[in-house]
Amino acid sequence: MTFRSILIVDDEENQRFLVAQALRTLACDWLIATAASGHEALEAIGEHTPDLIITDYNMPAMNGLELISQVRHRHIAARIILMTAYSSPELYAAAQRLQVDHYVTKPVKVTHLRRLATTTLEER
Repeated sequence: MTFRSILIVDDEENQRFLVAQALRTLACDWLIATAASGHEALEAIGEHTPDLIITDYNMPAMNGLELISQVRHRHIAARIILMTAYSSPELYAAAQRLQVDHYVTKPVKVTHLRRLATTTLEER
């Protein structure tokens, strides 16, 4: 059995919990971790490289794009889903430049997020 690991990054505790719960109920062989900030995420990634990072864009100190930029700069081979409630053409273009696998606008339906996570992990 191959275990896949997912890191959920969001400064809002309830969002981290909801996304983690939605994904935990989908597959029992996924290892799911959470981080409350970009800095906390980088620490977690330093200990274990996840297969998939699901990150919010709007976070204090280090936003989602800055986190993704750090991940790419460090040559971490994780797939990435960027979620935002503040979508704009400029943000979308920046996400594309950083080779984000999926860009989704909040609110995200649980079924859609589960589908994205599943297909993104299958593409590895």
